[in-house]
Amino acid sequence: MAQNQGNTCPTCMGKGVIDGVCETSPEWDGAANKESEGGRICTPDQKCPTCKGSGKVD
Repeated sequence: MAQNQGNTCPTCMGKGVIDGVCETSPEWDGAANKESEGGRICTPDQKCPTCKGSGKVD
């Protein structure tokens, strides 16, 4: 029998947070700013907009 998977938020898979993503490109190498560190740009973790960070939906 399945556990209460119907309540788990499908957007964040029940974590409540959407993990940030990092990308690397040789075009960004040497860029000196906050977002780019040695050619690597990352988006921050975000609170899930679907479940408002709870990990569950009604």
